[in-house]
Amino acid sequence: MIEEPRKPQVSDWRALRWIYISATLCSFGFFVVGFILPIIAYSGMGASPIQVALVFSMLTLGSALFSPVAGRLAKAERRRPSIGLGATIRAAAYLGMAGSVILNDITVLTLNSLLWGVGASLHRVGVDAEVSERVLTNNRSEAFGHLQASYGRGSVIGAVIGFGLLLNGAGVVLVLVFFAVVNLIGGAVVVMDRRAPAERAMRESLDAKAAIGLGIAALVIAAALDTFISAVLSPFVELYILAEFTQDIASVALVYLPGGIISAVGGGYMGRFADHASKIAIVSAAVIVGAISTLGLVFVPTIFAGIALSLGEVVVPLDLLMVAFLFSISSITGILAYTVMSSVFGTAYQGRASEGFGMFEGAMGVSRFVGPIVGGAMWEATSNPASPFLLVGFSGFALVPLYVYGMRKYEEVASGHGVAELDSTQDI
Repeated sequence: MIEEPRKPQVSDWRALRWIYISATLCSFGFFVVGFILPIIAYSGMGASPIQVALVFSMLTLGSALFSPVAGRLAKAERRRPSIGLGATIRAAAYLGMAGSVILNDITVLTLNSLLWGVGASLHRVGVDAEVSERVLTNNRSEAFGHLQASYGRGSVIGAVIGFGLLLNGAGVVLVLVFFAVVNLIGGAVVVMDRRAPAERAMRESLDAKAAIGLGIAALVIAAALDTFISAVLSPFVELYILAEFTQDIASVALVYLPGGIISAVGGGYMGRFADHASKIAIVSAAVIVGAISTLGLVFVPTIFAGIALSLGEVVVPLDLLMVAFLFSISSITGILAYTVMSSVFGTAYQGRASEGFGMFEGAMGVSRFVGPIVGGAMWEATSNPASPFLLVGFSGFALVPLYVYGMRKYEEVASGHGVAELDSTQDI
């Protein structure tokens, strides 16, 4: 039965403030962990490319296996405790990673990467569901844009602090312990902010059959394939840049900084834009730009080697600047696509968002787990670090028709079931 909307029919931005703060605090370790773990495993522990990929994949295997369960656990009255539990588990994983560095044990690192993924699933699904259910349909992309900005702020701040500690001789162990403490704080602030479960702010406009219709199925398949081909590169981007562009780890980290700043500052604005722009155009542009950026990593060294030969010695690292530019453009389109897809799922599973996001994150987690292993196998089999990048770059273009088909089908279902575009009277 369709439930009549309850008052007040406005987006509850106030309830999301501590959610966004938690997202910021709990993402402090994202960049440093994603950046440092492959280097620790490969250079510090002597792992093979496949072992490096396995460590990285375990970060997502826990999420893949546990996200559907997390979706059922994070019902309306249990979302905030689930967020707190997820942050606590991830804090324990950071401590375990620190122990693996002390022991120089790749197995301990791999197991704690798995535990990290379990914590991430509880936190991410709970946060996504809480954000989705607290806002109206026409504010949903904006709300997820603010969430993405929170993740971006956390990644940038955490990277600055983490690399600052490392460059001052603090050591990886201390950095990981610091991230564990920050995660505990990030979970506590949500649990202590006791609020009633989100009220239905709008009519539940899509029934279960419509929500799992052909359009949503096509979008899930497209997103899973997109995530898979992107995940093929996940553990190797930094290693590839170190091999082909520079040996300076700090310079590699700085390549990511512009994209992180754009995400941290502009996420909310981009989400607000996505609420009123063509969803098909946004997702298509994101896929195309991502494919071009990936191919750019392969061809930029050759192009700028030719420029260096013609101009002589170049003081400014033009090749790294071009990579930073490609990453920044990908960051913009990626945020826009993320807000659109999150908004679509939040609307399709209105009233039971935790289940929807649990299933979605589970599907994405499988792709993130398998992708790096395939990339590691390709690197090891071909002895060519560029081979995964070529595969991903050219494969990306093939996903555009599937995204367009799924989004059109979804919009047909949505319009046919009367998804209301209600106006909000509050600002964040």
